[in-house]
Amino acid sequence: MSEQFNLRRRGNSSRIIKSLIGLEQSINIETSNGDNALFRRNIIVQTGNVSINSNDLDLEFDVEFDDDTEANESEIILYNLSDTTIQNIKKGEKVTLTAGYKEDTGIILSGFISHVKTIFDDLDKVTTVKAIDSVDRIERKIENLAYAKGSKASTILNDLLTKVGLPVAKFSIKRDYVYKDGLTVNAGLMETIKKQAQVCGVSTYISKGQIYVQAISEGEDVNFTIEVDTGMISLSEFEEEISAEEFKDTVKGYEVTMLLQHRISTGSILNIKSKNVNGKYRVREGRHSYDGSNFLTKVKAIECPQKDDGTDNKDSGLPDLSRYTGVSIVDGLASIGCDSSFAYRAKIAEKLGITGYKGTASQNLDMIRRLGGKVK
Repeated sequence: MSEQFNLRRRGNSSRIIKSLIGLEQSINIETSNGDNALFRRNIIVQTGNVSINSNDLDLEFDVEFDDDTEANESEIILYNLSDTTIQNIKKGEKVTLTAGYKEDTGIILSGFISHVKTIFDDLDKVTTVKAIDSVDRIERKIENLAYAKGSKASTILNDLLTKVGLPVAKFSIKRDYVYKDGLTVNAGLMETIKKQAQVCGVSTYISKGQIYVQAISEGEDVNFTIEVDTGMISLSEFEEEISAEEFKDTVKGYEVTMLLQHRISTGSILNIKSKNVNGKYRVREGRHSYDGSNFLTKVKAIECPQKDDGTDNKDSGLPDLSRYTGVSIVDGLASIGCDSSFAYRAKIAEKLGITGYKGTASQNLDMIRRLGGKVK
């Protein structure tokens, strides 16, 4: 059943069209065919025999994803549906939300309807649909689950994961912890899994129906280069401290806002390129959203550790800046007693494969990172 054309009106033109015109004036994204991508947005909501297209009806959405096992609740707002269509949007039914630009679209939500409500707002009939991404991951209380003295956090985590009912694709922890007095669980299953994962220094999340237990900064996944020319809108640094038992972990990274990219989810790698940041980061959490004007993906991404490729700077004759945090290559080299002249930096650049070295800010920042330093 395809919903009939029924635009939500504001004056003489649709709110969506007005929004697109306003955005078009400030952002010009060219496609290979020369069409403006802002007019190529494509959003489709499907549930049962109902199919709703953003070309026919106004709609909004907010879809969340993160690095824990608890079910996420998303919201879809639909305007001026017919009574028949509303009756066919049913609690418990499967729902998918596809979004993107023209042919380049993908599913950003696949879940089950948990709530449907319709109200009138002035002349508009507004239907709010809430959906969870998995009925198996709804939080449920565990009472008096006891683990013996000397139990390890990793053993407890493994046991709790069997209660989720999904296959474990990877189980790799950074550390372990022994509960000398044992542990009794009287809390939510997903909440306890998250807590024990933090004790083990990792994240536990679900991707494509499988559970992954690993540091969110590790692994391989879809890879994106994000810069202003490819849709990056804003970039800001963040730092958080996570406490679990006797451990304290500091998490650093960047909050990135970009034009909606349906491929990005938990674990995706972002190659961030900007004036002050140039590095590889992995998505920890985020959301896809559309409010009638802004068609966005917002994420928190943490730095990916550099993999050991056998070319340690100490053994290659290159300076080791692993203890340096800053933005000046001259200061960095001076901090370890190295020559910081342009001539010496040019030799370092040649060894590192930085071609055409002229001492520019971007080249120097790249050099700091390649020598193991942290750019702040």
